Amino acid sequence: MVVLELQLPIQAYQCMALLRRLKKSHPIRTTVERDLRSWLKGYYGEKECSYFLSLLPEDQYYIFHGLRLTDKKVFQIDLVIVSQRFIFMAEIKNLSKKLTFNKETNHVTKEFNNEEEGISNPILQVKRQKLQFVNWLRKKQLLGLPIEKAVIISKPTTKVVTTPDNQQIFNELIYAESLLDKLEELEARYQKPLFTKRKTNQLVDLLLSHHQTPIPDIPLSYKLSKSDIISGVFCPNSQTGNMEFYSAKWHCPDCGYSSKTAFFQTVDDYFLLLGPTITRKQFAEFLCIGSSSVAGHQLRPLNLMSSGSKRGTKYTLPKNQLLCPLDEKQINAYTIPTR
Repeated sequence: MVVLELQLPIQAYQCMALLRRLKKSHPIRTTVERDLRSWLKGYYGEKECSYFLSLLPEDQYYIFHGLRLTDKKVFQIDLVIVSQRFIFMAEIKNLSKKLTFNKETNHVTKEFNNEEEGISNPILQVKRQKLQFVNWLRKKQLLGLPIEKAVIISKPTTKVVTTPDNQQIFNELIYAESLLDKLEELEARYQKPLFTKRKTNQLVDLLLSHHQTPIPDIPLSYKLSKSDIISGVFCPNSQTGNMEFYSAKWHCPDCGYSSKTAFFQTVDDYFLLLGPTITRKQFAEFLCIGSSSVAGHQLRPLNLMSSGSKRGTKYTLPKNQLLCPLDEKQINAYTIPTR
């Protein structure tokens, strides 16, 4: 059973929002485009694994994609599988061509198009994640299941290279197509259930309730100011930010398109780029609405969480769930827009 669905990382949404709302000439665009490609690549790597996971019996495994917890510091695990016998956790890598592991330095390089680049050692990465996960479970008094870890290489064409005296790394490296074999191996190793169904469900519920989906301060990481972000409601048809609100709809003067919900993505963009809360005044300014009463009318159907009263009321997204998440078809068809 998939408990936590695979979703496009919030950082990818932030990069998309930045590309919509930065001028075409802005010097940071190239960096944002590169980062977006990286986030999308990671997502597609995890998607490769989700196919094999879909073949598992639903009543035996609880599957978490992108589980994010806090043990002193926040940590995220690409894949966690819980059963009554064991927990399996993995870091998923979507890397091309060749990976080279150096035993002496623990350094890893990836090679693509005859160019080499150093990357973080994924084996050490998943080792740190396991340590944090064990600490988290200990604090919740839910230790008791053996925890197995691995690095999953999503592409079968990726070649892993190391020296003859470093072959032990292949005990912790598997390809996505071998994931079912790995779980079968663990089933054979841990044949006796260590948790009851009730205690397993307790663990699953606790993991889900503590999962976090914060929105990072991405303008800070790119050293952007509020003035860099273009305001206004963008037309989904012409991609211009000149839509105007009248007659209970948003209208695009460039192509004639009209919609009652065209402003939803603009609200998402605000939360993605400018902060976790929005006031009615900020809402009116970012959507270029001249009337405070119209802004209030537009806010009501969004079902945002609110705190405070009157002019001091602040609105937030419930659990950072976007108003306009992309579906699989939209993600697959996504291309980096230009302005």
